[in-house]
Amino acid sequence: MNKNLSRRLFNKKLIHSSIAGVAATVPALGHSAWEFTSPLDWFKKQDNDAVNNERWLSAQGRNKDQYSIGWISPSEKDYSKALSSFRGHGLCQNPVKPNHVVMFSRRPGTHGVRLNSETNEIDATFHSADDRYMQGHGCYSADGKFLFCTESSISSGEGKITVRDSKTLKLVNEFNSYGIGPHEIKLMPDGQTLVVANGGLLTHPDTGRKILNLDTMRASLSYIDSRNGELVSEHFLSHSKASIRHIDVAADGTVAIALQVQREAMDNNNLVPLAAIHKQGEPLQILNAPEALMVKLNDYMGSVAIHNDTRLAAFTSPKGDLAMFWHLDDLSLQGYHVFHDVCGLTVSQDKKYFVLSNSAGKIRQINARTLKIDKQKSLSFPDTSWDNHMLSIS
Repeated sequence: MNKNLSRRLFNKKLIHSSIAGVAATVPALGHSAWEFTSPLDWFKKQDNDAVNNERWLSAQGRNKDQYSIGWISPSEKDYSKALSSFRGHGLCQNPVKPNHVVMFSRRPGTHGVRLNSETNEIDATFHSADDRYMQGHGCYSADGKFLFCTESSISSGEGKITVRDSKTLKLVNEFNSYGIGPHEIKLMPDGQTLVVANGGLLTHPDTGRKILNLDTMRASLSYIDSRNGELVSEHFLSHSKASIRHIDVAADGTVAIALQVQREAMDNNNLVPLAAIHKQGEPLQILNAPEALMVKLNDYMGSVAIHNDTRLAAFTSPKGDLAMFWHLDDLSLQGYHVFHDVCGLTVSQDKKYFVLSNSAGKIRQINARTLKIDKQKSLSFPDTSWDNHMLSIS
């Protein structure tokens, strides 16, 4: 059965009951040396010529000897890598120096590396400061001068946003994330506001990924003024055991949110929605799905990417072997795709495809309009293990 369903086919074949909707003081930083110049347009469309130079980047490797930042050249159907010595997680590209791509270590990590995509070499390494550890993600300022990283205080557990000079990667400032366990961070289209997924999960380097605050966890979506670290607004889910982990931002500022439920902290077996969106001036809105699909997701969404032209938000669930697609405006589920251990997710440079990857080294391209797989474009690299996130560059 073809699992890439059109909306019409989806509504016809998957009529099931759906899940009901659920709905620190920062020091004054002033106009310091790290304040931005005029912002650039994050969402300017790429020239079609860039497709020939397209690369898909991802952390990869099955053990410490293999851990690296890897990249695929789809036009050549080949891949390469640069060893990193640590397991990577999220990646981001400098909007002004697009040959600079940073990969962050998986939480709780301490290192990051910068790849020069022109030389295919890692040209810089940086690490967290004393009493800090990394949470796996970061983003650049609109003018490319600064790198924002999600980190946490070891001693207090507070979430922090560290600010680094993009040239030297040295720490120049930090401010609060206004939550515990900040994970993915993105720059909003205004070029000034940061949106942060505070997962609410307290961990400590001494105990690895063990969650230490299941009883009191509280996730939030925080909007922060990147110029001074001040909180603009924060938003909460009604379900306290749903962790806000990953986000993407549409050109109009709509934020798509991927959730993970801490089932061991719940006192019931009720299903909890795993996808949501937020639009400015509105409350968080849950994206519902038929119960049959919700059960398969196993409380876990791993990545999210927005296709601006179709207004579709794609979510991946490696524990559910599913990629799912919702419309950002009417919130309807448009379709799904079955793919073992799928997690990596991005949009191709020509905007024609959602690109999916898994831990077995496989790559699939899903037509962004029909949501059907283009089997002729599928790739497989059996000696690789793509990690949770992908980044498309040219």
